[in-house]
Amino acid sequence: MKYLLYSIFALFSLGQIGRLSFFNQQVNIYLYEGVAVIALLVLFSKFRFEPLQKYFKRLNLIYIFLIYLTFSFFLGVLGFKTLENLISFLYLIRLIFYFVFFFYLTYYLKKIPLAYTYILQSIYVFILITIILSVGQYIFYPNLRNLLYAGWDPHLFRLFGVYLDTSTAGAIFGMIFFLLLLKGNEIIKNSLIRCILIGFFLVFVTMSFSRGLYLSSILIIVLFGVMRKSYKSVIPILVIFFILILLVPKPAGEGVNLLRLFTIESRLSDYKVAEKIWRREPIFGIGYNRIRYEKLKLNSEEEVRLSESHSGASFHSSFLIILVTGGVIGLLLFLGVLVQFALLSREIFYLTSFLSLFSLSDNILLQPFVLFFYLISVVWIFNPSRRSL
Repeated sequence: MKYLLYSIFALFSLGQIGRLSFFNQQVNIYLYEGVAVIALLVLFSKFRFEPLQKYFKRLNLIYIFLIYLTFSFFLGVLGFKTLENLISFLYLIRLIFYFVFFFYLTYYLKKIPLAYTYILQSIYVFILITIILSVGQYIFYPNLRNLLYAGWDPHLFRLFGVYLDTSTAGAIFGMIFFLLLLKGNEIIKNSLIRCILIGFFLVFVTMSFSRGLYLSSILIIVLFGVMRKSYKSVIPILVIFFILILLVPKPAGEGVNLLRLFTIESRLSDYKVAEKIWRREPIFGIGYNRIRYEKLKLNSEEEVRLSESHSGASFHSSFLIILVTGGVIGLLLFLGVLVQFALLSREIFYLTSFLSLFSLSDNILLQPFVLFFYLISVVWIFNPSRRSL
């Protein structure tokens, strides 16, 4: 199990480089997921259904949410083609798998506390690889326009790392930043190295040029200071952050213009499309995750183009995605799941709040890389030697 965990993090660090695509990029499977499946099978052979039984009472809304999404999916199965249902169902299977893996990994750490060290060491490696590949991307591959034909946004002089998307990369950078800020003394004992790493990821957050990321980061930093009454430590971070925003290099391109309007206009248009689709099935939704095919039904040239991009199966908000695919009931359950996570500990509260705020302006919480790392972070924060979930 030790080497399986190391392998998962090593492959996870590759981002989009470790991806296999099928059906014209409508289905993407990542190498780390394959190893995680093997790890889950190993854990299942050891513990059978004990982990699922153990955490039902504490995190029952996750079970209800996933069961409901499955019900909602099959409710609308007759309105779509067989291939469309198959591809959409794979999205649902991935979502269920991530949460099931979370339960089994948490239970594994409870039974074998030494495994906590394996995850901690994996986080070390992940942070190091992330720094190296992110710096390398900005220096040697600052222009993503050559992948425009493949459906990627044409980011220029922005830090998108191996994720080829500034929002996804920004969410990962932000989570690492807050983990170092909140639990840094457990990750890195040396205070100087810890401060250097916090500085690195604050710079990375800034160089994403994601205004949604900026705003959510600032709000959580302020919230952290207010709740802990540690203003002396928070004010310098905010001052440095604002200075970085002003001084960060902006060589060329509209993407680095913090006053740009086209992204706001595209999001407003995106929200209108979401509203149109949601009105068709407001209570139970269209089923997870059939957004791409509903967009195609609108028959506009713009929506056909968007449906073929990497954002074609989503909207610029994780909450809108759940509202459209799971209806009002699904959204309420999703919010309940987030509240249950946030109440687990103060650190998880900050992490969940950060991702939730960011998810108002982009699909963050449901993005595979972000969701997986978030769940792993929750597992790690609940160190079985100190407490158990």
